[in-house]
Amino acid sequence: MTHSSFTPRLHNAIAIGLWTTFLLAICIRVGLSSHSHDVFGTYAEAGRKWTDSQPLYSYTRGFVYSPLVAAFFAPFSWLPGSLGSVLWRLLNAAIFVGAIFWWLEAQINNHLPKSSTWLIFILILPLSLGNFNNGQVNPMIIGLLMVALVAAHEERWTLSAIAVGLSAYLKIYPLSIGLLLVLLYPRYFGWRLALTLLLMAAASFILQRPEYVLEQYQRWFSTRAVDDRRMNMDISPRDFAMILRLLHINLNAHAVLLLQLLAAAGAAAACVVGRIRRWSERRLLTCVLTLGTCWMLLFGPATEDATYCMIAPALAFALVEAFHQKSSGWMMRTLVCTSFAILLLGLILNAFFGLKKTPLLMSVQPFGTLLFAGYSVLWLFHSSFWQRVPEISGSSF
Repeated sequence: MTHSSFTPRLHNAIAIGLWTTFLLAICIRVGLSSHSHDVFGTYAEAGRKWTDSQPLYSYTRGFVYSPLVAAFFAPFSWLPGSLGSVLWRLLNAAIFVGAIFWWLEAQINNHLPKSSTWLIFILILPLSLGNFNNGQVNPMIIGLLMVALVAAHEERWTLSAIAVGLSAYLKIYPLSIGLLLVLLYPRYFGWRLALTLLLMAAASFILQRPEYVLEQYQRWFSTRAVDDRRMNMDISPRDFAMILRLLHINLNAHAVLLLQLLAAAGAAAACVVGRIRRWSERRLLTCVLTLGTCWMLLFGPATEDATYCMIAPALAFALVEAFHQKSSGWMMRTLVCTSFAILLLGLILNAFFGLKKTPLLMSVQPFGTLLFAGYSVLWLFHSSFWQRVPEISGSSF
């Protein structure tokens, strides 16, 4: 075995070993103490309430997802708590990792050699590990959205619509990615997404008594409408408005909504400009992933520290690609590296230090995302970064 063939194998073994070790450790921890640092209990309880036709929602913090998601977790609630918690994490990880692999195999990012797959997964690991530890749904959401984008790239429109629909019923705001796809592919995707959302809603009424399901949807909409977390610093969203709050710029609810709409219009405008300028489909889909993810985090309705897991794939792709593009100067590389470092710092501060929640602490992750959003705009609109290059050979996993 030559040194050139041994090194990629070693890199792949390191990445696989790290992921396997951490996921196995999490599963063992959950198996021994299923109620410690675990939001799965909330999901399983919603599944039990769904089975027993009990109310799913209250006006305090608890289960916040759609009734269809409660139906999804009903089978998990029939299992012993530790077993259900482990299976949920394995499913979450499988969708997340599988979506990343599919994205890389589709070669949507032009300058990502297969030999860098190991590095991408190592970069993603620290930004997503906490979500697997706590059983958060965020890895599944971004995984489903990436599945939707790759499926659109391969013109598998029904699969793309189903993936967006599932993510939207988990949390409403991932529908923003679907709307950007509708903007790019109105003829093929628009009606499929609308039909998928209707059929998924109808499925809820088949799985339980219709009058009960209707009441739960009414409760879901009403509780989401009055869920204003900005008044309580402990649960306030870690978004762009928090950065403004750090600068002593306090916005009321109407101003925040206007800011969200303006940012959404900006992301949509970028996609329209790209279509008018005849960007490649890969470039357009990268635009949807990067700007769509940045919008969800900076301008979504309820961004928590764990939600920043969703930026991990797009950021890792951009970081590795920046060092494989000759046209990427030191300023661009410094910008994307700084973004990654700040996001990692924010994660460490939240996970390992019992610091008081202040606007400064809660602005760290939004600021890192804002830097990445700025990098993404420069990257997407500079044509030299998107010249098609021959595939760089090398082994992946």
